Amino acid sequence: MTTHRGRWPTRALVAAMCVVAHGALGQVPPGKDAPLSASPPETPATSPAPSTAPSTAPATAPALAPAPSATSAASADLGTWHMLTGPQKSFTADLPAPPQYTTTEVKTGTGSLYTVHQYLLEQGDAAYIVQMATYPEDINVSNPRTNLQGGLDNLAKSMEGAKWVSVDWVSHQGLTASDAVGTRSGHAIRSFSVMKGRQVFTLIYAGEPGTARSADVNRFVASLRVSP
Repeated sequence: MTTHRGRWPTRALVAAMCVVAHGALGQVPPGKDAPLSASPPETPATSPAPSTAPSTAPATAPALAPAPSATSAASADLGTWHMLTGPQKSFTADLPAPPQYTTTEVKTGTGSLYTVHQYLLEQGDAAYIVQMATYPEDINVSNPRTNLQGGLDNLAKSMEGAKWVSVDWVSHQGLTASDAVGTRSGHAIRSFSVMKGRQVFTLIYAGEPGTARSADVNRFVASLRVSP
């Protein structure tokens, strides 16, 4: 009974973060030629599908995130992590274990549909979420920072104080990216998003206070590799 009670807060947080993560992709600020915004997810996938098979060689970490330190056996042994590959080999990312894969259909303000691909790993008191979507033609993506800021603003509504503790704008593989840290329901939250054309990639972590920039979370963020 103790184990089940202990996991309920984590399960509730994971459920909330999945909704918030979808919002990060779905709430796109309108451009001058596209006065619209996407609505929340409407049709969740009915059946999860397994993610791709693990690889023994993790993706090369970009320079923007600090290299993980050997603070634990899991962090030190690169072979213990799982590499997932996104749809059509659009990206790869490393997680501590294989995630659950689902898809959700999201509708824009003009009725266009696009698919959000989500990979979720719940591990103890932590949750790792990876999402990818390709925006339809009626979304203005001429200014990636504007699109990413819209996602950050939407996520901030659920953070304590309705704001992020810190937001860093960085370059990831030469692409515009945001790296934000905040607090939600007493948990540390980290959101890392990258845009490439109409594709947006978001990694979200939720865990115990003070862990947003831990070695494992740094590795999770640094592992994202967007395909050329």
